[in-house]
Amino acid sequence: MLSPFFVALPIYASSVAKNNTKKSCESENKVYVESSNTCRDKTTSERFDDECITGVTVGSTHYSCSEIRQAGLESAYLKNAIVKHGGSLYEIGTYQEVNAGKNAGDYCLSAADTWSHVGEVRCVVFYPTYFANSGRNFFIDEKKDYQNGFVIYMYGNYNWNDFLATYKDKGEILVCGTITTYQGHPQIKATPQNILTSPTGTARGSYTVYQYTCD
Repeated sequence: MLSPFFVALPIYASSVAKNNTKKSCESENKVYVESSNTCRDKTTSERFDDECITGVTVGSTHYSCSEIRQAGLESAYLKNAIVKHGGSLYEIGTYQEVNAGKNAGDYCLSAADTWSHVGEVRCVVFYPTYFANSGRNFFIDEKKDYQNGFVIYMYGNYNWNDFLATYKDKGEILVCGTITTYQGHPQIKATPQNILTSPTGTARGSYTVYQYTCD
């Protein structure tokens, strides 16, 4: 008959092994899985519970951890990637965030956006593809078929060659003004003071956004 000493030894050794594994998991900030005596990475929710203590202040408003969780932004909190547009929170760089930023007036519009923002004073960033003039009327068009695109309209005694040298092949153009419609398409009537060539954007995930205040 085996003595109690030999019976207890395997149990004791197993217990020590589990305790050592558990300590190792804790030191690596992982979760101990008793059923398999292994470690696993913490879930986003578990990491959020560990790291979110007082919430976050965005702009002048403080949001609690529960409010961040309700918004589904635990991952964004962990990445320090939360921003507010209007009265709502978003994860920086998502389509929803960029679109909300444009609608809230925090980011400049693209040419395609202007169709739904007629009547607003906004900044617009786009690549011009066609330039035209007729007398004292000068045009910078998003599309050669201007009636299907956005247009900058300028009126004045501009020199055509100087006009092209200033705006053509300069990459993106930023223009500020009131978006109106002409022959069914959106346009901004501008002066050189309202136009910026080669504007600087900010990376938002896979998007580039432009923040510019129109006076």
